[in-house]
Amino acid sequence: MTWPPTFGGVPARVQHGDWLLVEWVATAQPGDPFPAPWCHAHDPLDTMIGLLVEFGVMPAPAPGTDVPTIAREASAAAKLWIEEHPRPVLPPQQVPRRMNWGPPRS
Repeated sequence: MTWPPTFGGVPARVQHGDWLLVEWVATAQPGDPFPAPWCHAHDPLDTMIGLLVEFGVMPAPAPGTDVPTIAREASAAAKLWIEEHPRPVLPPQQVPRRMNWGPPRS
């Protein structure tokens, strides 16, 4: 799969959560707890590596590769990917006009 994924020939935007995953992998230190929501996966490491491969951040590790090697390769690939893909700009959140979040009217 190439990044960014496409639908009908139109590139999909980089989702903020995807970018945050790559950023965490790039900056994680040995022993850091996995971030949510990936920490709740049955196999967090395998899930995160699978997503990095799907995003095109890194190639799939060879079968039998030890975990420290996979972690080093993922971290190095994530650092390079972040240099090429700046943090996506989030659109400002807006509250619909008909919703009144102020104090109740008397």
